[in-house]
Amino acid sequence: MPFAELSGLVAALCWTISSLMAPGLIQRFGTMRFNTLRIVIASTLLLLISVMTQRFNTALWQHADIVMLSGLLGIFIGDTLLFTAVHRLGPRRTGVLFATNAPMSIVLSWMFLDEQLTLEQLFACSVVLLGVVIAILFGKRGNTHAWEQTKGKLSTGVLFALGAALGQASGALLSKPALLDGADPVAVSALRVGTGAVALMAAYMLFYRHKQPTDAVPFAQLTWRDGAGMIVLATIGMVIGMSVLVWGVGNANVGIVTTLSAVVPVLLLPGLWITTKQRPALGAWIGATLVVVGASLIILQ
Repeated sequence: MPFAELSGLVAALCWTISSLMAPGLIQRFGTMRFNTLRIVIASTLLLLISVMTQRFNTALWQHADIVMLSGLLGIFIGDTLLFTAVHRLGPRRTGVLFATNAPMSIVLSWMFLDEQLTLEQLFACSVVLLGVVIAILFGKRGNTHAWEQTKGKLSTGVLFALGAALGQASGALLSKPALLDGADPVAVSALRVGTGAVALMAAYMLFYRHKQPTDAVPFAQLTWRDGAGMIVLATIGMVIGMSVLVWGVGNANVGIVTTLSAVVPVLLLPGLWITTKQRPALGAWIGATLVVVGASLIILQ
């Protein structure tokens, strides 16, 4: 198996850390303001890295329109829906729903990139997804923590999370042609995230600037700790996590990379245990074991 496919696991670890950091920051900033600032910070860092290390090349500009569309779908729409779902459903339930981006990626890759998976690989991917579902569905154990409470309609939160998964899957798919032609992964991430940042800033200025969420902290009362937390979250989740995933998509099978990145819900379990002081149920650990077995089968292909 190409080493690049392990990038999905690295991205999953980055997203797990950022998911655990997100609820508190979303509560203080408000969902739209949180996501706009996060993406603007990440795009600034990625653009600086790309310019300073001269990563922009002809291959990227030849596919600029598709990469920018990838940013609109995966970053502007996908990430906005994802963190809206986190705010409504909490990181655990959002995680299991967002994990559906793996089978979505496999189907999209088969439909549009003619990528073929062997029966063994399909079985391994299925084991990973089964483990993710079991780990999350049986991970509540009567948990009454605020992250387990639903804000608004459950069905709306579910639709937001599934929409985020589709945005992530389609965004990753659209970025692959540029990567196959030799575009640098960090530069691709910079253009994708930069496009998402411009779209988010426009939407924020036009529709959300004067709509301060009732439970969010006024901007003037935010502290340096809030700003530092936002920078750390953006760096781990977007600058590192997204760049690693894009590199993996360009150098390995989209379906396998995305499936490995779908283990975020399982990685969240010990983090949630530490945070909420409530141990996940036995079914959660059984699911985690299945994820490890499935990931091992993928790696050994």
